[in-house]
Amino acid sequence: MKQIIWTIIVLILIVFGIWYFSARTPKGEFNTIVPNSEQNTVIPETENSTPATNQTAEKTPIETAFDKAKDVTIQGEKAKVVDGTLRPILKSVFDKTVDEQVVNGVKMIDEFGSMLTYSLISKVTEQERDTVMNALVSAGAKIIDGEDRIYTIQKGLGSSWVITFYLNNNQKSGLEITF
Repeated sequence: MKQIIWTIIVLILIVFGIWYFSARTPKGEFNTIVPNSEQNTVIPETENSTPATNQTAEKTPIETAFDKAKDVTIQGEKAKVVDGTLRPILKSVFDKTVDEQVVNGVKMIDEFGSMLTYSLISKVTEQERDTVMNALVSAGAKIIDGEDRIYTIQKGLGSSWVITFYLNNNQKSGLEITF
């Protein structure tokens, strides 16, 4: 019985200690300790401020997936033709210029038989989808069928492609093309 009473007292003291020390820092403010060779410096910050140790913004799931993606080498002859037509169009839409340097915004991440999968650096919007489709039409393709995110086009005699856009998706950005 004595052991149960002591356990309850210890738990009450722990809860009281947590409450006491959490109440000492005003809500919405935190302290960041920045290590220094001579001493540790404490920098107060609020919920909306950026921590002193991490000056870069957090990446979105799309940016993280794009950074991890590997641009693979295309093996099939027909896939090379399709990629030769589509990649320059995608690069014109998704490559970005930062500090006078062009940042690659397109990676072909998978070739599976007659299907190519591209990863893109930013979320695909309706405007970007329309720009890609208009550029394909300018390159000689004919749109046979199209809705929100899936388009069927004819490129040359007897060659049809089905393009599926990851439209307005916050988790992944890209498109798949079957030919």
